[in-house]
Amino acid sequence: MDERVLCLLQTFAEIERELGADVFDGVIERARLAVAAEVMVEAERRAIRSRRGLPPGGCEVIAFPDRGCPVDGDG
Repeated sequence: MDERVLCLLQTFAEIERELGADVFDGVIERARLAVAAEVMVEAERRAIRSRRGLPPGGCEVIAFPDRGCPVDGDG
């Protein structure tokens, strides 16, 4: 296992031992949310990088039918 992960686990163990199970539960939940947020940011970055240029299949332009409505409100 990576040294950084072992260090993090040691920190979690110290928090539980020193501050109790209730604080530890909150720390774990916030850590999980922080990890999820960081993963989302990286996934978005990679998606943006891979989409440079036109989307697959080209672009589609939607034209709405002319209903004869005046643009300037005279009618």
